[in-house]
Amino acid sequence: MKRRDFLTYGTSFLGGTYLASNNIAVSYADEYSPKITKNDKSVIFLWMGGGATHIETFNPIPYAPVERRSATGHIDTKIPTVKIGGLFKEVAKRSDKINIVRSFAHKDSNHQTATHWVVGGERNQGGTSQNYPSYGAMIAGYYGPVSQPHGLPTYIKMNKIEGDGAAWMGQKYMGYEASREGVGDLQLKMAKDRFMGRKALLDLVEKHSAIKEQGESWREFQSQAVTAITGKAAETFRIEEDSKYDTFKDDQLGKDALAAVRAIQNGAKFVNIQYGGWDMHTGIVNALNSRQVTLDRYIGLLMDELQARDLFENTLLVVATEFGRTPKINGNAGRDHWSGNVPLMFAGGGYDLGRAIGTSNANAEVPEDGECGPLDLRWTVLNHMGIQRNNTWMGIQGRPMPVTTNEEKNILTDISVGVG
Repeated sequence: MKRRDFLTYGTSFLGGTYLASNNIAVSYADEYSPKITKNDKSVIFLWMGGGATHIETFNPIPYAPVERRSATGHIDTKIPTVKIGGLFKEVAKRSDKINIVRSFAHKDSNHQTATHWVVGGERNQGGTSQNYPSYGAMIAGYYGPVSQPHGLPTYIKMNKIEGDGAAWMGQKYMGYEASREGVGDLQLKMAKDRFMGRKALLDLVEKHSAIKEQGESWREFQSQAVTAITGKAAETFRIEEDSKYDTFKDDQLGKDALAAVRAIQNGAKFVNIQYGGWDMHTGIVNALNSRQVTLDRYIGLLMDELQARDLFENTLLVVATEFGRTPKINGNAGRDHWSGNVPLMFAGGGYDLGRAIGTSNANAEVPEDGECGPLDLRWTVLNHMGIQRNNTWMGIQGRPMPVTTNEEKNILTDISVGVG
C-alpha cells in the first residue's frame, strides 16, 4: 500500500471525513501457531531490478574467452584469489565485510515471475499474479505490522519491487511504501492534542457501534497511520536533517539508502530498496559505467553508515536481482536473460565475512558446487530474523500455508566456500 493511501484510509475520520470501510474491509484469519524467536536483527534488501549481469558484478571469469569474460574487466578483492567486476571498486575495498555467492540459480528468465520467485522464495504456479508473500510481508506477519517502541512500520518499501506484497497473508502485512513524494503526507494538519482527541472519540464510538465489525483491516490501517504520524516515522524520513545527508544526497539511491539506515535505526525490520535499470540487451559497457558505478558508491556508503551507527552486526544487507545475463556477449554488445547463474551478495548480519560461497562452471553458466536457489534465500533471510523451521501461517483462505520447511539451506551457514 502506498503511503498516501495508507494515511488517507487510516486517518480520514480523524481529519473530518469518514470513508465507508466496506471497500477496504478484508477478513483476516488469526496466526497459525507461528514459531519465532524474536531478536534485534533486521534486513535491508537492495534490488537490482531488470536482471543484473553476474559476470560484470561478482563472477568476472577473467580467464574465459574474451567474448565471455567481464566486459568491464576485473578487480582484486581482499578475499584470497577472488576477483569481482572491474567497476566495483568501493565494494572491493570492503570485500572483507561481504559474502558473494556464485552458485545461486533458478529456472525462470521472465522478469515478473522470476522476481516473484526471488523475493518470495516460491515459484508462481501458473500466471503472473503474486501467489506467495514476500520476505518483508512474512517478517511483518511474525513481528507484527508495527515495530516497537517507536511505532515505525515493520516492513518498509523505499520504492516498490514487483511481487513485494503479502498474497495470502493479508493486506495488513503488505508493508508501508515510502514513496518519493517527500514527507508531506506524514505531517499533522492540526495540533497533536486535537488530533489525539479525535482518535479517542472514534475509539469510544466504535466501542458501542457496528463500525468495528466492518473489518479488522480498517482498524489496522487506522492504528498504523496514527502511530506513523504521531510517532517516529515522520522524523525517520526527514533525511535532510541527518548529519550525513550531504554524503548521500547526490542520487536517489543514496537518499533511499540513508532513509533505510534511519528506518532500521528506529526499529523497522525489513526495508526494500529498488534500483532498477539492469536489463542491458545492448551496449552493456556504457550502461554499467552509469548504473554500476552509482551502485558501487552507495553500497560502500551504506555499509559504512551501518557500521558507524552500530547496526552492521545485526543488519543483513542483501543485494539481489531476478536473474543474471547470458555468459556470452550478444551481437548488440549486450547480454540477454539468463537464470542459470544469478548475482547475489550479502554484507553484515553477524556472519563470517570475506567469502565467495559456492562456485560456477568455468564459463559462469551454471553452478558447479554449492548450488542454491530462491527457497534457500528465503530461509537465509527468515532464519536471520529468528523464524524457525517447519512453520505454517493461516492464510486468509482459512487454511495453513507453508512458510518454512526442513529442506532449505541457509546460504551463509550451510554452503561451502568456493575459490576464486
